[in-house]
Amino acid sequence: MIKQHERLILRICALYTGCCRSELCDLYQDAVCAMWESFDSFRHDSKPSTWIYSVTRYTMLNIVRKRRLEVRTLQEGDDIVADSGDSDLLDELRDAVALLQPDERDVFVMWMEGFKIDEIAQIANLNYGTVATRITRIKTKLKDYLKSQQGGKL
Repeated sequence: MIKQHERLILRICALYTGCCRSELCDLYQDAVCAMWESFDSFRHDSKPSTWIYSVTRYTMLNIVRKRRLEVRTLQEGDDIVADSGDSDLLDELRDAVALLQPDERDVFVMWMEGFKIDEIAQIANLNYGTVATRITRIKTKLKDYLKSQQGGKL
């Protein structure tokens, strides 16, 4: 199950810590250890990816708090989130997502990862309507930011 969701775990580690690839291995191991320790809490009433996202997210938040790291955008060359051949627009989108508030970023990243609104609500402990509203507002905020970066060319 962990191997199947390895990329998701690495994305979450990178998102919350902004670490380079060399440190991502350690963070990945921390997340996997947390999953191992809390596997008894997995009730199988949600998808494994939902549980993995939750455990990894809370593990990274605890690490960030513990280390007092600032969440920052990934530096060029350290990016594991997107495939090679990224466009400038994708780079600008990453920068825009990094500027979101942490609760907005959580919701947006889960939505982009393909989680359904009800799954996001469950993970974030929010109401369905709150999540749907946040997604709409976040998309508007990101679109406005990208327009300002493109000089209104979008």
